[in-house]
Amino acid sequence: MEVTTFQLAPSPGFSRTLVTEIAVDTGLRLDCLGISHKTATSEVRERAGFSTSVLHDALAAARHDPRIERLVVIATCHRTELYAETPGSTRDVREILLEWWSATCGIPGSVLAAHAYSLHGLAAAEHLFKVATGLDSVVIGEAQITGQVASSLRQSVAVHAASPLLKLAFKSAVRAGERARGMIWGRLQAASLGSAAVDAAATAANGLAGRNVVVVGAGEIAELALRSLAPHGARRITIANRTVDAAVEMGAHHGADACPLNLLPSLLRDADVVIAATRAALPLIDRCTVTTALAHRPHRPMTLVDVSLPRNVDVNVRSVAGAKLIGIDDLGPYVVAAHTERRAVVPVVERIIGEELAILKERLAARSTATTLRRPSESARIASPIAV
Repeated sequence: MEVTTFQLAPSPGFSRTLVTEIAVDTGLRLDCLGISHKTATSEVRERAGFSTSVLHDALAAARHDPRIERLVVIATCHRTELYAETPGSTRDVREILLEWWSATCGIPGSVLAAHAYSLHGLAAAEHLFKVATGLDSVVIGEAQITGQVASSLRQSVAVHAASPLLKLAFKSAVRAGERARGMIWGRLQAASLGSAAVDAAATAANGLAGRNVVVVGAGEIAELALRSLAPHGARRITIANRTVDAAVEMGAHHGADACPLNLLPSLLRDADVVIAATRAALPLIDRCTVTTALAHRPHRPMTLVDVSLPRNVDVNVRSVAGAKLIGIDDLGPYVVAAHTERRAVVPVVERIIGEELAILKERLAARSTATTLRRPSESARIASPIAV
């Protein structure tokens, strides 16, 4: 056992009295293996990612794998991370998770190993908290990540793959994310992957005023892009989505038209800017489609911003004359300005993480103590009468 001392003054809105000396079991069996925008390109992340349908079956399979049993997977555009509480007899957890991940996604283990990071115990828990609070995101403090972490836990719980430890760690991380959002990020100027896409499009197209903009998708990132489009004065904004009702509803809130996804090729003929943000497993816009669209207006270029993973726009579009494709890995420069303000409050978010980690350690210690108290000693078990 290890005794750790924390000296954290309570932050505004946080009245809980922290335990300053917490006995912590350093044998915490929590492991994290992952890749992110910091360690892998979008191509590698795409190959190593889990679609929603694949993830459900993969978690169910892991639940029945005696080497793993308990697993939560965070799968977003920018990261795929496996959090596991493996059986006590498990050794070489990193290698086991690499092998499972490789077999499940069909990507060579050597490729994963070259880009993956692994963390154990409280280091894994602290990293999870940083992810949930947005400190490890491309756009620091993005609004979506806390919900994505919560959704990851729900998916695991649905197939009985989440252990009590994983539930406790993830719920604690989500609580830290919600506090960071409510107290810090929500009070700053909005910044997201959607707003970065709009900024990138505005720069590439020399402004969006009077332009025709097509937003492909009606999910959260698409809506964030629509919000960011409002002050740019676009002539017309159209939402193309597989489910037209969702596009119509979103369009009503943002002054945009809606159309079914199968009309996208005809929409492109008049589009100056396209922002693609769906979860489609295959590209929705290929080289031929863009070439055909530009043939109808040879002297008018098209800017495409693809913030999806898997990618919605075929990378071969880059070779089409008159087309400029900006991929998810190209958005870095467009979030720098927002980061200037956001980096200033990072220490406050780190303090929230410290407080929530202290509470998690306290609860883990209480669980360990309760388990010890419930477990009778060997001599007591021998001396106890046999119930009949």
